[in-house]
Amino acid sequence: MTGLAHLLVDMGFKVFGSDITDNTEIRQLRNRGVVISQGHETKLLCKNRPELVVYSSAVRMENPELAVAGKLQVPVIRRAVLLAAIAGSRRTVCVAGMHGKTTTSAIIAHSLDILSTKSGFSVGAAVPQLGRHARVSSSNDAFFVVETDESDGTLSQFSPEQSILLNIDEEHLDYYENLDAICAEFVAFGKQTRGTVIYCADDPRLNDLFGGHPKSISYGFNPTSDYRTETVAKGQFQVKQKEQILGQFKIELLGEKNVSNAVAAIAFLHSNGYNAGEISNALCSFKGVKRRQQELFRDDRYRIFDDYGHHPSEIEATISAIREECPGRLLVAFQPHRFTRTKYFLSDYTSCFEDADLLWITEVYAASEAPIKDVNGRFLAEEISKNGQPATYVENLDELRIEVGQALLPGDVLLFMGAGDITKVAHQFAADLDMKETSHTIELRELLGSESKVLENEPMSKRTTIGVGGAADIYIEPANELDLATVLRYATAQELPVIILGRGSNLLIRDDGIRGIVISLKHKSFSVIEVSENQIRCGAGARLNHIANMARDAGLSGMEFMEGIPGCLGGALRMNAGAWSGETFERVLSVKYMTRDGYVEEGSADQMGAIYRSCPILREHIALEATLRGIPSEKSFIQAKMDCLRENRTKSQPHYRSAGCMFKNPEGYSAGQLVDECDLKGLQVGGARVSDKHGNFIINSGNASAADVINLMEKVRSLVDKQRGIKLQTEVQIIGE
Repeated sequence: MTGLAHLLVDMGFKVFGSDITDNTEIRQLRNRGVVISQGHETKLLCKNRPELVVYSSAVRMENPELAVAGKLQVPVIRRAVLLAAIAGSRRTVCVAGMHGKTTTSAIIAHSLDILSTKSGFSVGAAVPQLGRHARVSSSNDAFFVVETDESDGTLSQFSPEQSILLNIDEEHLDYYENLDAICAEFVAFGKQTRGTVIYCADDPRLNDLFGGHPKSISYGFNPTSDYRTETVAKGQFQVKQKEQILGQFKIELLGEKNVSNAVAAIAFLHSNGYNAGEISNALCSFKGVKRRQQELFRDDRYRIFDDYGHHPSEIEATISAIREECPGRLLVAFQPHRFTRTKYFLSDYTSCFEDADLLWITEVYAASEAPIKDVNGRFLAEEISKNGQPATYVENLDELRIEVGQALLPGDVLLFMGAGDITKVAHQFAADLDMKETSHTIELRELLGSESKVLENEPMSKRTTIGVGGAADIYIEPANELDLATVLRYATAQELPVIILGRGSNLLIRDDGIRGIVISLKHKSFSVIEVSENQIRCGAGARLNHIANMARDAGLSGMEFMEGIPGCLGGALRMNAGAWSGETFERVLSVKYMTRDGYVEEGSADQMGAIYRSCPILREHIALEATLRGIPSEKSFIQAKMDCLRENRTKSQPHYRSAGCMFKNPEGYSAGQLVDECDLKGLQVGGARVSDKHGNFIINSGNASAADVINLMEKVRSLVDKQRGIKLQTEVQIIGE
C-alpha cells in the first residue's frame, strides 16, 4: 500500500489514507505530503471526499472507512486492481511465484538502477538501496518492475510486456480450491503476457506448464535450462546460455534459492541486451531486502537474523542457508502466519525445522482471519515435538524475548521467522545487544565503495571556515552518486538525520556537534568543471574560485563575483550565494539534484524557485551539478574585473577565520554598515570578535567556541535593534546541538 501511495504521488495525485500503526514507511510518505491518520476513523475520508478508495486484502469489507465510502458512493477497488491499471500503460515486467518474488524484484530494480536506466518498480518490502517501495519510471521506454501477488487471484489483472515465474507451490489454499486452481491462474497469467515468459526450469510444475510456450526462456540448475547455473563456491556461481559461458557471478545473499533468484534476474537482463560484465557488477552490489535473511546484528559473540519466511519450504530453505553460512548453535523463533496456513501445512511444519538446535513457537498471527478450533501455536509446537524436534511454545512476544535471552550463549546464531509482528522482537533483541553508533559506521563502510570515506566522531571545527563546532557522529565523503544514494537510503531506513556539508563557509556548528550523518561532496568526482561553448557544467563540490578561473580562461564573464566567495557550488546553489552585486542563480541554466530517497532529478533555473539567499528545493534535496551560462568576453576584461573585486575584498574583509557574512542585508540597508554605525566593531565575547574591517563578519581570534559566536551574534542583533529599530536576520546557517 505504501508503494501505491508513492506511485500516485509521483504521478501528481493528492493522496491521503490511514493505518493502524505509525512506522518508517508512514513517516516517509508524510514527508512527501501524504496525510495519513492513525486508526481507521472516517473523519478524514468524509472531509476529503476522494475520487477513489483503495484497500489491501488485509482489510475486511466491514472496515468503517470502506462502509462510509460505500455510503458516499466513492468507488472502492482492491490494491492489485489499481497497481495493474498503473502498470498497464508501461513496459511492465511482472515477477510472480509463491517464494522469492520480493528478492527477485528487488535485484532486478536495483540492477536497472545501476545500469543507468530510469526504471520504475513496485516491490512489496523495504529495500534500503532503493529508498522506497515504489517509483514511477520517468521514461515510457524504461521498464517498470512489479512484484505481483498471487494470493488473492489478482494475477489475472495484469497484462505485462514480460513476466518472470519463480515457482508454484501449494499455498494460499484459503483462496484457491486446490493446486490445480493455482496452476490454472499461472497459465492464464502466462497467456496474458505479451512478450517473453521467463520461468524456473527447476520447478517441475512450471516446466510442464511453460516448457512449450513459444516465447519462453528457462533458467535454473536444470541441465535443460536456457540459462543454466552451477555453484562454484559460497555465493559464487557460473551461468551458461545454452553452452556458452556468460561468466561467473557473485551475490551476498545466502543459499541456493537466492542463487536461483539471481539467475532469474540475469536471464531477464541478458535477454534484454545487457552484457554479462555489467550485470555481474550490479548483482554483487545488491545488499538485500528487509526481513529477507536480514542480518540485524553481528559481533564476535552473536549473529541475529530476521526473516519473513512462513511457508514450510521457505523456512527449510532459509534455515539450510544460514546453517551453511554460520557455525555455532542455530536458535529459531517462529511465529505461524494465519490459521488456515497452519492447518493446511501442519505435517510439513513438523519437519521443516530439523536443522534448528533450539526452537520456539509463538501463537498464530491471525492476519485478519477468524480462529480455527484446535489450530494454534501450542498445538503446532506439540506436533513438532512429537516428530522428534523439541519445540517450546511461548504465549506472547514479551515472553519470547525473555526466553530467548536466557538461552542465548556466545557463538549462537539467532533467527526470527514469520510474516507477522515477530519482527519487532527481532529488532528489540538487536537493540538489547547494543547495536548502535559503531555498527552504523561499520555497516556503511561495507555498503560503500573503497574510495568513499566513512569517519566516526569526526571534529567539525576543522571542516568549517570559522573553525568552531563539535564532532559529527558519522562523516562521509561518497565517491560517486551511487554511494551517495546508498547513504541517503540507509539513513532513511535507519531513521538517521542527514546534514550536507559543503566547504564549510556560511556555516556555524554548535559545540555539541551533529547527531546522525554529515555528507560532504569533496571527492573529485563531484568537482568536475567542463566548458562547452558558452556553458560550464560544474559538479556541486567544485570550488567557486576554480569555476571563476575556468570561466575566465574560456573567455566567459558573469562568474567573476564567485572568485570572492570561499565555498563550493553546492552550497552556493543552496543559499543562492552572492557578492559584489552578483547572484549564483543569475548564471544558472539547470540543476541536477538528488532527492533524499536517492533519486536523481533535474530542473531548469526557473523550476528551482531561487529567491534572495535561498533555493527552497535545495533546502530539502542535494545539488549534484549545475550548468552555468557565461557571456563571451575578452579575457583581459574579465581578469581586470576579478582583480578589482579581489582588491576590494582584501581591503574590506578580514583575514582571520570567519563564516562570511553573518546577517542578511535588510531592505535598503547594509548589515555591515548598521553594525559600524552602532559602533560595534571590536565587540567581543570569549574568542569571538566583530571584525574591525567589516561589521558583518565575526572572526575566530584563535580559541572561540560556537557558543561565543552565537552569544556575540545575539548581542549584536539586540544592540542594532535597540539603537536603530532594525531586526537583523541571520544569514549564516546554524546547525548541531
